[in-house]
Amino acid sequence: MVKLIFSNLRQRPTRTCVSILAVALGVTLLLLSLGLSYGQLMDNAERTKGVGGDFILQPSEASLIFALNSGTLPVRVRQVIERVEGVGAATPVLAKFLGDKFHLVFGIDKVSFRQVNRNLKFVQGWMFEHPREVIIDTVYANSRKMKVGDQLGLLGNQFMVSGIFRQGTGARVLLPLTTLQELNGTPGKATMFFVRAREGTSLEQVYDSLKERFKNYKITKASELQEIIMDTTPAFKPFISSMIFISVAISFLIILLAMYSTITERTREIGILKSLGASKSYIVKLILQESLLICALGVGLGFCLTSVAIQLILATFPSIPVTIPLFWRVTAPVMAITGGTLGALYPAVKAAQMDPVRALGYE
Repeated sequence: MVKLIFSNLRQRPTRTCVSILAVALGVTLLLLSLGLSYGQLMDNAERTKGVGGDFILQPSEASLIFALNSGTLPVRVRQVIERVEGVGAATPVLAKFLGDKFHLVFGIDKVSFRQVNRNLKFVQGWMFEHPREVIIDTVYANSRKMKVGDQLGLLGNQFMVSGIFRQGTGARVLLPLTTLQELNGTPGKATMFFVRAREGTSLEQVYDSLKERFKNYKITKASELQEIIMDTTPAFKPFISSMIFISVAISFLIILLAMYSTITERTREIGILKSLGASKSYIVKLILQESLLICALGVGLGFCLTSVAIQLILATFPSIPVTIPLFWRVTAPVMAITGGTLGALYPAVKAAQMDPVRALGYE
């Protein structure tokens, strides 16, 4: 049977190649779109956790996607937070999304930031000392070929890069809190507070104390940040569902059309097989295995195309993270093969039900 399947595919090379390519594109579309989406969300979660602290305090209506927020918390709330039992330190952060550059900047108070953060490591330079100085992470510096002492334009102003820190701590650009408050038109305001519990205290007790003291605020545990962002990001789940549907639909339709037209062209061959004693189940199995082989080759090609596309994206946009979870690396092939199998099912059943006498007389 294996020789017969390969022979059938070789007899129609153009259709076979087009079918394989279509399945591959469906797999590539699914993996690449999910990789970009997951990459952005997971990178945002990891860099937010990298600011430090055990909790994030925000207004009740605020989003963990900081590009959607503005400065709505008074900075003086810090003193109230630090009086809560079990709290060791708190630092205000003002987040600002730069639409023209398509990235976030954080305004930080460097004194309280150092009390909360333990991850900021400089590879060049030092922390900013003046209102018109900024620090940038290694990804931002490498993507823009910047070094300490270079000028960086932000919000219509020029800043000097005083230091470059290892990626993974908050936004890719950090500047003085008071400077960003002034430029943003939100003096004395912050987007959120990062809160560190005192050493040796129970995080659950501190969390309960914060919830009791700030009943009308959103308090998020840093350890649960990634899961919460995935669950609460607007349109993320509908986007995944639509990508799955498109991928399965491509595989289904392409295999359906390819197998249906193949069955029509091979009517006489199928009649010969049935006249030689081939059972209905044998015919169905033959068609399904042929479609499975096409889907398997398409999946393999799809992974190759995805890998090439990711390399091109990273070469062109080094600051864009692409992360494809293992779950989707396994699920994408299953989706493609499932769609292809369903697409081949009707042509297979149609072929199995052919009258061998009529099939032999088909021209």
